[in-house]
Amino acid sequence: CADRHQLISYSELPMQAQVFVQTHFNSADVMHVERERDGAQVEYNVYLKNNIEIEFNHLGALKSIDCNRSAIPDSILPELIRHYVAYYFPENIIVEYIVGPRRMTVELNNGLELYFDHEGNYLGMDD
Repeated sequence: CADRHQLISYSELPMQAQVFVQTHFNSADVMHVERERDGAQVEYNVYLKNNIEIEFNHLGALKSIDCNRSAIPDSILPELIRHYVAYYFPENIIVEYIVGPRRMTVELNNGLELYFDHEGNYLGMDD
């Protein structure tokens, strides 16, 4: 079964996703919201006017956020990850954050990917 993308209204997002957007991007305007179905799997993508894409799972929990070349707001990132990047990569910013089932990944503006466990402990990197 092929992916099925459907434009939906912001109010059709799960409440947890709406609260996330309002909390962290109150100055950003939502361009459009998409519900994506792949078989029984449902995900939501929110596209903001400032070129930010946020992906949520079927319950509205954050899966990923891509700010392209802009910094992800500190309020979104776990404190241990923020401190690790600030200490070891002071010249760089985090532009993408992915919450996976076994680890979290951040991408820096230099293209480096850093991996952390769900407690925020550093696991490794990939360039």
